[in-house]
Amino acid sequence: MFAINSYVQAKTLTEALQYKQANPKARWIAGGSDLLIQIREGKLAVADLIAIRDIPELTGITLDGAENIHIGPLSTFGQIAADPVIQSRIPLLGRAVDQAGGPQLRNVGTIGGNICNGATSADSAASLFVLEAVLVLTRLDEAGRLVNEEKAIGGFYQGPGRVDIAPDQMLTDIYIPKEKYQNFFGHYTKYSMRNAMDIATLGCAVYSRFSDDLSRIEEVRLAYGVAGPTPCRCPQAEKALIGMEPGEEAFRKLGSLALEEINPRDSWRASRSFRLQLAEELAYRSGLACFEEARLAKGAAGGQGSARAETALKESAGLKEGAAPAQEAEKAPAGFGDQRRWFMSCTVNGRPVEVAIDNRESLADMLRNHLGLTSVKKGCDVGECGACTVLVDGKSIDSCIYLARWAEGKHILTTEGLRGAENELSIVQQAFIDEAAVQCGFCTPGLIMTATEIVDSGRRYSREELRRLISGHLCRCTGYQNILNAVEKVAGIEK
Repeated sequence: MFAINSYVQAKTLTEALQYKQANPKARWIAGGSDLLIQIREGKLAVADLIAIRDIPELTGITLDGAENIHIGPLSTFGQIAADPVIQSRIPLLGRAVDQAGGPQLRNVGTIGGNICNGATSADSAASLFVLEAVLVLTRLDEAGRLVNEEKAIGGFYQGPGRVDIAPDQMLTDIYIPKEKYQNFFGHYTKYSMRNAMDIATLGCAVYSRFSDDLSRIEEVRLAYGVAGPTPCRCPQAEKALIGMEPGEEAFRKLGSLALEEINPRDSWRASRSFRLQLAEELAYRSGLACFEEARLAKGAAGGQGSARAETALKESAGLKEGAAPAQEAEKAPAGFGDQRRWFMSCTVNGRPVEVAIDNRESLADMLRNHLGLTSVKKGCDVGECGACTVLVDGKSIDSCIYLARWAEGKHILTTEGLRGAENELSIVQQAFIDEAAVQCGFCTPGLIMTATEIVDSGRRYSREELRRLISGHLCRCTGYQNILNAVEKVAGIEK
């Protein structure tokens, strides 16, 4: 059980803001991948929660008529990394958020939560700084109308865990103006102690624009995470490179000058001196990667520089109008909070179920305690080990940090649901047996569910790609090679 005092589900933006007016101390919750852990670990007192996860206008990535990119704050890391607008226009951001946690976290974690947590280690932060993103904050005025305020992301971070947002405001849009990304090339480098499921020891983003013949740097932006109490830019280092020939000398200079503008600290993760060494080297490597991307783009475009295919993008992206003017509020909702226990309907392993749950329960607790599906293991209970992995509407999630009520109307699959009509094992289960991928067995059900998601994709993956796709799991027996062998055996096979 989570220490949740009250929980209410907002259906619209106006309704969410009205709930906040009724209880200013309440916390917004969307993906919950950080907030639920804080509650679990006792860092937050008994919490009042306003769920905003199902407000449709707060999700999705679109272009407006001026080709500014709009990112809904409820967009998950997985959605952003796979989106065609992101991939074609600002791949820097997609690559950055695709390094957050493991696949299960990326399926639920939202970019809005990543920003508003105020953590200098956020994988989205350095990239959004060099993209010079603009944040739209919305509140209700005294007349009950929606009022928007825009803030540059550079001034949004106020200190560790603190951001410049009023208690009655919500982040409702993140947009990148066309002139901030057009003809730029970028690269984000994350250094951490593990290749997955770890926060950055240091993060570095470089975003550069070059002359048409690639002989001169016209503009460069450099930002770091974990190089100070907040993410930061290095404006003096950036200015020094304007007009220089891109290459090793220029980007070595960028890294060297950046050391005068950052202030990393000693911590148990890394010393200050090591972070300074990382900052210099990562700026150099990221800068060279930008230049290489520009060279590849110029070659692919047949000498037309970094021009992109506009027509195809517009057709695939859809359009979104600019920020809406203030509008009349909807009818105020009922009082804050709702009943603690209620009946939830969903489909579990192909069968419809209706179960009485407590609003404080995790999905893992519901599946184990109410439905007896004990293949769902509870390991770390904070979304790090992957033992509780199940599929929700075909996507893997850590069910220990996913509230049971969020599964309303969804399709849930656990290992108990994988057997065939004649009780035969699925091809994934059989592969784990054939390749001796089962050891103590504690992590196995979760790994099998992730492997099932991989198989259901119908794609073939390289062994390195498969290694990354199962990176959200910890095997205490360390039998990863046999596990990889089993997943590799069935990945891409038609079921």
